Amino acid sequence: MRIGLMFMAVTLTFAAPAASAQELDRKMMLEMLPCKSAALRLCDRSRGMNAEALLACGATLAERQHEVGLRCVTVLRRFGRL
Repeated sequence: MRIGLMFMAVTLTFAAPAASAQELDRKMMLEMLPCKSAALRLCDRSRGMNAEALLACGATLAERQHEVGLRCVTVLRRFGRL
C-alpha cells in the first residue's frame, strides 16, 4: 500500500510539469497563430511547426515584415522580435 502511494506521488510530481509545458506550448501557439501562414511560406519547417520553431522563425519574419500581415507584425512586437 505504501509503495503504491509513493509511486502515485512520484508520478504526479513528474507529470505536472510536463502537462504545464504542453499547456504553455499550446497557449503560445494560439498567440502566434497570425504568423503561422507566413511561417509556412518563409521559414524552415524541418523542425515542425511548434511554438519553439515559430519563435526561432521570428527573426526571419521580422526581417521580411513587409511580406507578413499586420496581425503577425503585432505578434512579433509582443514577443520582442521587432
